[in-house]
Amino acid sequence: MGSENSSANERRVAENQRDCYWLCVVTSYKSQPNLQEPFKNPARFPWHEVKKVDHYYLSVDALTQPMQVRDPTEPYKRTGIDG
Repeated sequence: MGSENSSANERRVAENQRDCYWLCVVTSYKSQPNLQEPFKNPARFPWHEVKKVDHYYLSVDALTQPMQVRDPTEPYKRTGIDG
């Protein structure tokens, strides 16, 4: 289940189609993947909502490089196009 929307959709389908919906669980997928016995009707288990958290970062270079300020009275010229 990738995004928040698809998770909500998957849950809704699991609840609406209990008799024909199965949940397959794989454990230890990084080292030695192991497919557990599939669960029929996973909607019968308690579901816990997980909210997606956005992450942001700033490059250290962006904080340490000096800003370049040009004279506002100087006309803007594009290199190779205006002259």
